[in-house]
Amino acid sequence: MSKNDATTPVKTSLTDTKTSTVATTVKIVTTSATTAATTTETTLPETTAVATEPKPAPTDSPKTSETAPQAKPTAPTDFDTSFFDDALFIGDSITTGLYLYGYLDESLVYAKLGLAPSTALESEIDGVTINSKIKANNPKKIYIMLGTNSVGYSDGNYLANCMGELVQHISQITKAKVYVLSIPPITYYAESDYDNALTTSAINEYNTALKSVIKGTKAKFLDFHSVLTAPDGYYYEEYHEMDGIHFMGSTYQVMLSFLEKHS
Repeated sequence: MSKNDATTPVKTSLTDTKTSTVATTVKIVTTSATTAATTTETTLPETTAVATEPKPAPTDSPKTSETAPQAKPTAPTDFDTSFFDDALFIGDSITTGLYLYGYLDESLVYAKLGLAPSTALESEIDGVTINSKIKANNPKKIYIMLGTNSVGYSDGNYLANCMGELVQHISQITKAKVYVLSIPPITYYAESDYDNALTTSAINEYNTALKSVIKGTKAKFLDFHSVLTAPDGYYYEEYHEMDGIHFMGSTYQVMLSFLEKHS
């Protein structure tokens, strides 16, 4: 996705309903009961129904997890920028935020809107392929976070296998240590958006498959998803942009702190 490919969010309007008083008059009803001996006539008094305001139509309400106070995240944000001087970050629009927010130099990032596990090897950024970028930078550490753009449209196991092939290819052309990050969560509202195919279940399925695939490679799997996920299974509100998908600027501090401590 991007800050372009998914760069930045994620509705109900209430209309005033005028109510009119409706008076319903029940006419006098006369009933007669006749028996062999007597005839009894009963007259019911005229009554007027009291007008009532119509009840508003029920509306869908967000899950309790969206209305109840969330627990606050506690992940550290401290990191040494120089630790990443020999690193290369590969990713989609989420990863571009590393240089767009000024945390790292753009030369350390190979990322663009829509980059996906299945197309990364054939893609170019400003005419540069992944192979060329790796050879030019000669990094000692490579961090890859890909899949957010694709999990809503492709099978999670297929995408995980594509990542496995990408990692194996990279390991053949460099001695750099490769780290593969799980992709982040989304918000309840992002998941409910009909224009967005991303779902929590699809993300979890992909991350689980990815962890399994990466175990069979020389790379190391890093579960960054769990750092960003609140107890309700969705994004901590402190970490996401309005679209419910991309990182807030400060979330990159959490990311870099996490990577420095787990690399």
